Amino acid sequence: MKKYIRTIFITAIMAMLCIGFFMYLSNREPSQTATEKDLAKQEVDNLTTIDIEKNYPESPKEVIKLYARITKAYYKGDLTDAKIEALGKQARILFDSELKGTQTDSEFLKALKADIESYKSAGRYVSDYSIEDSAMVNYSTFQGRKYAFIVMTYTLRENDKLIVSRTKYTLRQDDKGRWKILFWELA
Repeated sequence: MKKYIRTIFITAIMAMLCIGFFMYLSNREPSQTATEKDLAKQEVDNLTTIDIEKNYPESPKEVIKLYARITKAYYKGDLTDAKIEALGKQARILFDSELKGTQTDSEFLKALKADIESYKSAGRYVSDYSIEDSAMVNYSTFQGRKYAFIVMTYTLRENDKLIVSRTKYTLRQDDKGRWKILFWELA
């Protein structure tokens, strides 16, 4: 009789442990770090393989959205030097020749890598971006050249803090009718 009671008691404890473990697994928050890393890697791969020259964005708004995607990819995840260089080359395609002329490709990449490292060491990254008021692209003409002005809002995460940064972009239309980033400034 004692043998049966002991067997029933051990079986009941095992059943309670199994039920408790099942409850723990079903009620915990799922970890999305692996999924987020996969998505970030996929976005970097997409950005580095698109042919921007062939499929150049048609509007100033689309140019800035593409540049924001590239910017977000710089700071999200661990990138190899080759991926940083590939993203940097893609970004420079969106730059006006006057902006490109301020730095050589190697100077740009060196400054970019230092900036990415600075963000990493501060635990900071771009978590989101948005263009303020989709209708708020202002256009102007000066000395026969067309200009566009757009304000983009970036949301940065630094450890547990959220930081909102507004950037005003100035774009200029080139001889082929493509909008290129001339410069930007904090708004």
